[in-house]
Amino acid sequence: MRPLGPLAGLLIASGVAAAAPLQAEPAFGGRFTLVADVPLGPAANRIDYLSFDPLAHRLYVSLMGAGKLLVFDTAQNKPLKQLDGFQKTTGVLVVPQLHRVYASVPGGGIGPSLTQGLGMLGLSNGHGAVAIVDTDTLHEIARLPGGVFPDGIAYDPKDNRIFVSDEMGAAVTVIDAVANRMIARIPAGGEVGNVQYDPLTARLYAPIQTKNELAVFDPVKNLRIGVYPLSGCRHPHGLAIAPDASVGYVACDENDMLVTVDLKTGKELSHLPLGHDPDVLAMEGTAKRLYVASESGNLSIFDTANPAAPVALGDTFVGKGAHSVAVDPATRRLYLPLAEFGGKSVMRILAPVP
Repeated sequence: MRPLGPLAGLLIASGVAAAAPLQAEPAFGGRFTLVADVPLGPAANRIDYLSFDPLAHRLYVSLMGAGKLLVFDTAQNKPLKQLDGFQKTTGVLVVPQLHRVYASVPGGGIGPSLTQGLGMLGLSNGHGAVAIVDTDTLHEIARLPGGVFPDGIAYDPKDNRIFVSDEMGAAVTVIDAVANRMIARIPAGGEVGNVQYDPLTARLYAPIQTKNELAVFDPVKNLRIGVYPLSGCRHPHGLAIAPDASVGYVACDENDMLVTVDLKTGKELSHLPLGHDPDVLAMEGTAKRLYVASESGNLSIFDTANPAAPVALGDTFVGKGAHSVAVDPATRRLYLPLAEFGGKSVMRILAPVP
């Protein structure tokens, strides 16, 4: 997520029962029904990334400027707990098989000993951090260097490594997920957007926002090994990878374009329009859908039955500033936090119309 200024403080109402909608809404273009708008607390300036744990029925929500990580119970549709002490949070990723959740903490501080250690390696800290939380106890167990502005997070299960895009530091931070330690920083060649791992090519990918490129990384050698130019794309930021094909979807936020890329060859397969100022992408496997949430509040929907040739199904306005989205793979419900809605911040939950 592009860095923003300080946000208003946010207090979370814990133990809230499943909530009825705060007000009547249109039928979202006939594509979705409103399940609930669950209050999260007072209105806020921004809520950032989400990460879904389908096994525990939990959604981890980055309350960006409030410096908190919200644990949301998707079985009962209520906030479960808020975790404090992060100063600011952007990216978040839960890895259920490791019982860990990782959170990017710009300006999160790592202490003088780790800062000195980075200096000995010739690396720049920038005072950003990556917090590691145990999902069983919900206690923080480690805080590692994250660079200048840590943002998107990806997991490589084959090599047990976590990768964090340092957006303003023009690098990707590599973490050993077993030892909970930073092992490398890979120069990315420019300002880094989101980051994703593809198990089929065994490669890591990240958009380079200032170069309009998609960078390719070797996750074992910790090297940038290639770059794919993205024609017709201005400022690529969001990225998703099809789960059953080596196909990437890149969201270009300055010209509202979705670029489909063959990850093996770098060939651009299609260019499709998006809602204004796209940000977070989410894949839904059952119905083969790609959702792209935008700062404008529009949700762009694509049929990905053929991953290499997505079909645009149209845009639906889901709420002011609804730029982040997550999907429950079991229920197909969509979760889109709204930072300000009727004087509150809420978790908007939508169900697709059959």
